[in-house]
Amino acid sequence: MIGRVTDVPLRNDPASRFLPWTVGLQVLLGTLALAAAMLMATVGDTWRSSLSGTLTVQVPPPETDAGGAAEPNGPRIDAALELLRKTPGIASASLIPESRVAEILEPWLGSKVLAIDLPLPALIDAVAAPGAELDIAALSARLAQAVPGATIDDHAVWLRRLADFAGVAEAVSLGVILVILAAAVVTVVFTTRTSLAIHRDIVEVLHLIGAQDSYVARQFQVHTFRLALWGAAAGFALGAAAVAVVQFYGGRVGAGLLPDLALSPVQWAILAALPVAAVALVVTTVGITVMRSLGRMM
Repeated sequence: MIGRVTDVPLRNDPASRFLPWTVGLQVLLGTLALAAAMLMATVGDTWRSSLSGTLTVQVPPPETDAGGAAEPNGPRIDAALELLRKTPGIASASLIPESRVAEILEPWLGSKVLAIDLPLPALIDAVAAPGAELDIAALSARLAQAVPGATIDDHAVWLRRLADFAGVAEAVSLGVILVILAAAVVTVVFTTRTSLAIHRDIVEVLHLIGAQDSYVARQFQVHTFRLALWGAAAGFALGAAAVAVVQFYGGRVGAGLLPDLALSPVQWAILAALPVAAVALVVTTVGITVMRSLGRMM
């Protein structure tokens, strides 16, 4: 009898009937929270690496003259480029093509931005030299004097806010994961103790015929492993599908607005390890709970 793994009738145990649903829901929430944390970390790194030390200069088109004709904007753009390139600390300055400007404005104005014939400002992308400290206020004053109406957008101001937001969102996601793990442990402990109380008589009989506490604990672990495995697999499948949908639509919406919302293969591997870790945590918790409970019972 001791060599069998069905001495304790756990298959029809009402205490563990909802264990797969509980584990599945927790793995689903954990998958979403971990994916959100990794996406926030990726987005934050992208913002820091791609926008740090860059300036955008807007050169609006000149006002129309008395006859209603507009002067060409080319000389004003050349003057702004010349001033930027001669400024100490500016590594490079280049005019952003109209096609790129249209791509940036497409989410708001549609795909035929250039055909609307709007007085769009010319955009100049200026990159600061590594370690350079620019006096934005002084540069803005000189630019406004050389090219009236031109303005400078310093990405460092709103980049810092975005990076802080990404860091807070990442921390919150990791905190949610810790709460989910704690809830999983508490749920498994409660379920295991309830199951032990239900089968107390059978466990005592097993002890009388020579069964060790480790043997009884192993039966509970094997039973829990089967239930948790199904629940974790289903929860991860739903969570991964949700992440894939967000990644797909985020890539379509994020053009010109957000960095690429995509997990790398390494991040997907980390995400796939979550259900494995969850099952291992559940099985380990069951073993510890059974051993401690039997120690107090016998």
